[in-house]
Amino acid sequence: MQAYKEGIPIYSDTVTIFNKYEDQTGAIHWYPHVLSGVDLIIDKAANVAKTGLDSADTANLHVKYHSGDGTVMVGDKPYLSPKEWEKQPNDDLPGSITFASGDFFMQGEYAETPILDSDYANRVDSGFYDYINKRHDYVFLITTVGGPYTVIPHFEIGGK
Repeated sequence: MQAYKEGIPIYSDTVTIFNKYEDQTGAIHWYPHVLSGVDLIIDKAANVAKTGLDSADTANLHVKYHSGDGTVMVGDKPYLSPKEWEKQPNDDLPGSITFASGDFFMQGEYAETPILDSDYANRVDSGFYDYINKRHDYVFLITTVGGPYTVIPHFEIGGK
């Protein structure tokens, strides 16, 4: 069932969350997770008025979750706190999701194949985040994470 606010559909957006993981050798890996049925609110006008910077987008991302057997599930993946997510064996990282400072999200879908950051480091790009941010609109570094809230089960994620 579609939810509406003031006649506008909410929880009808799709984003890709990129979880960042640094292995024991210092190599950075990105684990993408496509989330559908989220509410992405991008607010450029308020930021331009506040900061004077035309490039100062901010985003608020609302992600619903459900609980199953005491596990918080985001889509079909279990949610883990950032520290718990990092403690997992590397093979388990693609099968769960977290929301942490250092991660980022973008509007739309991206392939859910793990990405080695160094594959995108060259004279033009300083890594995968830089590569994506230069080529796509509406790419946001996660700056705040609220939740999991229980009254209305969701997370509120802020990005810039």
